[in-house]
Amino acid sequence: MAKPQKSYFPLIIWGTLILLCVLLYFFYDPNRSAWMPKCPLHLLTGWNCPMCGLQRAMHALLHGEFIEAITYNYFIVIFFPYLLLLFIAELLKVLQRGRIFIRIVEHPVVTKVFFVQCIIWGVIRNFLQV
Repeated sequence: MAKPQKSYFPLIIWGTLILLCVLLYFFYDPNRSAWMPKCPLHLLTGWNCPMCGLQRAMHALLHGEFIEAITYNYFIVIFFPYLLLLFIAELLKVLQRGRIFIRIVEHPVVTKVFFVQCIIWGVIRNFLQV
């Protein structure tokens, strides 16, 4: 029986998209670019969603301004590492390695905990004006 071929296409697509986003946020400051997307929740209600400030935080991080990045959105301490873990899990899927790591990162409980943290952060940041 022939062994199934590995498909690197999804990995190439995701890697390219991530690289383009990194380059975009390195060269364009969301504070000064009118064409960068704005948060629809904030525009409609004036409330900050859990992700408000992540574009500015990404720009600051790429320029080595860690303290400034955290002040835009404290949730980056959880959000960016979680995204990195998800990307590593996808990479390991393509390479057909790390089944235990993938099961842990993509476990429904881990995903639910992340989303609950998002909701709690969204509530806290609006009530405490953080």
